[in-house]
Amino acid sequence: MSFRRVALLLAVVLLAAGCTTKTKELPQGPPREIRIINNVVVAEDDRTLTVRYWGTECEEFSDAETEYGITQVKIAVYALVVTEECQRSGLQQTAVIALDQPLDNRIIIDANTDTVVWEP
Repeated sequence: MSFRRVALLLAVVLLAAGCTTKTKELPQGPPREIRIINNVVVAEDDRTLTVRYWGTECEEFSDAETEYGITQVKIAVYALVVTEECQRSGLQQTAVIALDQPLDNRIIIDANTDTVVWEP
């Protein structure tokens, strides 16, 4: 093989290796949507949160994602929309979220709006 062909083959292999991505299999079912947190109550154990958020009557709590910083914990709350034909929206929903680490006087920020929803 000529040097030019080897170089071209190597370039294609490196390009292909750089383009591969790890895909996450998404669950089948209703769509998952982010919600706006209204307020948070922190339990005495400093790890359990009762989160109130705005939702609809046609959904249920799905999960939450947390991002831990030095001075803050950012939380995104997600709901599964069961049906698109909802009569009532703007209902306050509640979810209990367990943190992986104590809150330790950090503020809590709603990841959807970047607003503080709880402070010590």
